[in-house]
Amino acid sequence: MRPSLRFRLARRLLAALVGTALAASCSGLGSASPQSKPALPASRYVAEKGVKGGQLVYADWQEVDDLNLFTSADPTAQATNVIWAWLWTFDAENIPVPDLVTAVPTTQNGLVRQLDSTHMDVTINLKKGLKWSDGSDLTANDVKYTVNAICDADTGAPTTRGWDHIVSQEVKSREQLIWHFGPNKAGNCGLDADLPSGVYSPYLLLTLQPLPMARLSTVKHADFATDKYFTQKPDVTSGPYLVQNFTPGANAQVVMVPNPHYVDGRAGSKYFGHAPYLDKLTYKVYGDKAAELAGLKSGEADLGLGVIAKDMPTVQAIAADKTIAVSGLVDYLITFNQANNTSACDAQKFVATCGMPTIFKDDKPLRQAVGLAVDKEAVNQQVVEGAGVVMNGPFPHNLAPWYDTSIAKFKRDVAAAKKLLDEDGWAPGADGIRAKNGKKLQWTLSTTIGNPLRAAQDVIVANLKDIGASVTVKYVSASVFFAGFHASGTLATGQFDMAMYGNIWSPDPSTWASFALSSEIPSDSNPGAGNYGRISDPKLDRLFQDGESTVDIARRVDIYKQVQAEWRDFGATVDLFEMPVISTRATHFGNYAPNGNLNGSIWNAADWFRRAG
Repeated sequence: MRPSLRFRLARRLLAALVGTALAASCSGLGSASPQSKPALPASRYVAEKGVKGGQLVYADWQEVDDLNLFTSADPTAQATNVIWAWLWTFDAENIPVPDLVTAVPTTQNGLVRQLDSTHMDVTINLKKGLKWSDGSDLTANDVKYTVNAICDADTGAPTTRGWDHIVSQEVKSREQLIWHFGPNKAGNCGLDADLPSGVYSPYLLLTLQPLPMARLSTVKHADFATDKYFTQKPDVTSGPYLVQNFTPGANAQVVMVPNPHYVDGRAGSKYFGHAPYLDKLTYKVYGDKAAELAGLKSGEADLGLGVIAKDMPTVQAIAADKTIAVSGLVDYLITFNQANNTSACDAQKFVATCGMPTIFKDDKPLRQAVGLAVDKEAVNQQVVEGAGVVMNGPFPHNLAPWYDTSIAKFKRDVAAAKKLLDEDGWAPGADGIRAKNGKKLQWTLSTTIGNPLRAAQDVIVANLKDIGASVTVKYVSASVFFAGFHASGTLATGQFDMAMYGNIWSPDPSTWASFALSSEIPSDSNPGAGNYGRISDPKLDRLFQDGESTVDIARRVDIYKQVQAEWRDFGATVDLFEMPVISTRATHFGNYAPNGNLNGSIWNAADWFRRAG
């Protein structure tokens, strides 16, 4: 099952950041002046005016057992993202665009206000006249009800991260709601410890799909997972299409027809300001990949999702279809262990002082040299047939507005890598392997059994041999490799020299903090931390803390550009390539805009139409 893209930032981080937040200057508080430059770039998405009528079928191959929008599985979200509308959604370049709201909240438009170092407000302004599919009013009370449901453990929401910063919700009118953020107590909204600050810089991730309070008021949150509203037929919804019938399982099918009240309150809006175009939209799930590919080839399905690189020759051979690869929020990377390799330290509970320092500890030139030596394009070709995008730094290139477009395009430079090693004291040996102070330049590269990157191991080992390093590969089962600290996981406990794997990020740069903050190094007392590389860089610590202490997007953009520069200079990781999100569509499929970000390629289903001919 493909997991959906969820925000991952350890709650412990906030306690570490509160000191910085308390020291935040007054210039970072309150809303920006009207003369401030736009906080977010405008979306470049422009929908073609569609043709009314016709049907389309979009497909995947992994089972869908219910229509619970609190699920954590992408195949299910590919249905629920059509059935329920969002406050705002994210386009293919990670730019938030308004859906149910009049505007995406920012400090620049006055809808976000940082009141002091621990309090902030976010104002939600719904469009006037919004209706549920049954014709009843969609109001701020529905939004409030949904937030309360998310915070109730009985609901089973995949995360309460961020929502746990909201201490109260103030309904000002039918269309307006203010979220008040502040310090919160343990036990509220899933908090396992007191929250010292309510400032939540990645607040843009707190978009949601409102639920109809009147329809669900008699249903206990604990019964959401089994109630027919989520398991059979949601009868009051807000998306462009509503469910006509649903068949769950390995061969699931969701047949949808236009929501007659979708256009209410949104007519003429820049985004999704029209009634649905199609007479019918069907989401068809095939029992396996081969069946889906056959369905695409026969023309039974008009859009194929869940396609991977090895499927490309098959789908590219379909004359009536166009195959598209876009970058998302999944990348493949190499992580250095910058502390001790704690293999065989079980009895000592993998304490940081156990084991031996890895060759990368306190050796920035070596880490930089490795980064220059790896042929990222060759790895991209080997693993995904060149469909990915070679990375120039830690952030994916479509992580707007955070990605620094001024970063030079990566170019493998063996000569520069050798020069760094020469200057660092790593002298070439007669056997071709460098050494320093009697220590050979050799280490182990750990990765998982069956990892797609296994296909690139020979490339990487050969690349590093070119600069005088001897690298052996160690394969570990995924269940052990990614296991938690108390389960002796390879990454979590530091039982490696260098590791290679894929990672799913969220569309906010604060996600990278849990990967690099020195306070996020896993230990027996901090087992859920995510700094597997044991990175300890005071400058990165300060920058991430600065980024977390302000909600001003323009200021955060500047801070995270500095993060990218320091990350690259410090040699925190070797960021290989962005994993492609591949799909194939029929040429008559109008307004398909593939999206590898948070809301997936279903994000603009309201604009889909069938071309004539």
